[in-house]
Amino acid sequence: MTQATTDPESPGEPPIGSTTGHDLLSPRGRTLRMVITAVGLAVLLAGTLFGTDDHFPFGPFRMFATTDAWSKPISIARAQVVDVDGRTIVLTEANSGVRRAEVEGQLDRFRREPAALAGLADAYRAHNPSAPKVARVAVVLRHHEISRSGPTGHYTDEVVAEWTA
Repeated sequence: MTQATTDPESPGEPPIGSTTGHDLLSPRGRTLRMVITAVGLAVLLAGTLFGTDDHFPFGPFRMFATTDAWSKPISIARAQVVDVDGRTIVLTEANSGVRRAEVEGQLDRFRREPAALAGLADAYRAHNPSAPKVARVAVVLRHHEISRSGPTGHYTDEVVAEWTA
């Protein structure tokens, strides 16, 4: 038994993977693709001009879309608890389950509603049940001075929100 084969180079057969007139998009299909593309580009443009981080990927992700002056201080937020013995403990993911980014993301809320810091005290207590009771929770911004695009070693601390138990 012999098997018939087709030579892809023969003039009667189109090469494998080529398109023929039968598999082109219809005018309706082309129009639909163009409309979808135009809508996608319009949403992307609107997000670029008017969007915020919440609209990503159709809005700018400010972390990568902006830059500061080379000598502008860098501010880093931290949450800390002061226990009834007077010890200050900086909250970390290990001792509270709360990441610094979560604190930084809630800065405006903590400024408006310092009582919301009670949630950080609860998180600390849940991770450290035998630790002394929390007396106070604060969110502190540490402003690191920069000179010639490098740290100077000098900083100032600013308490931006505080809650007393």
